[in-house]
Amino acid sequence: MGAGVPCEGLDDLVTGRWRKLVWNIPFNGLSVVLDATTAEMVTDPACRDLVRSLMVEVVDAAAGTGHPLDAGVIDAMFDSTERMVPYAPSMKLDYLARRPLEIEAIYAEPVRTAAAGGVPMARTEALWRQLAFLDQRNCATD
Repeated sequence: MGAGVPCEGLDDLVTGRWRKLVWNIPFNGLSVVLDATTAEMVTDPACRDLVRSLMVEVVDAAAGTGHPLDAGVIDAMFDSTERMVPYAPSMKLDYLARRPLEIEAIYAEPVRTAAAGGVPMARTEALWRQLAFLDQRNCATD
């Protein structure tokens, strides 16, 4: 008996996680750091370049750890984001509600995993450190 929710199985959960991070790393983190919606990020040329550079870094990390992604994954992520209604990603909503951010799973663990595979994620690590600072300050304030 199903819940009536369409879903698709994955051949490799780790590769699927890296694919999801291609979107989550730039859009979740930058929505907080830049106080921007998805539409603002994809329509501003400088921000779009920053998003793309983070996506490339994630794709490179995935490949470097033995989980290569489809060649068109970045363009597909941009295409789907451009079709979305502009919104604040879940991390931005958590930040606004003063809930702890999912920094460990979305940033710290991928950076450590990539580093262990010899692939640096300097841009992602910089975003992680900014988010950790903002999160600590945001959650410590009443």
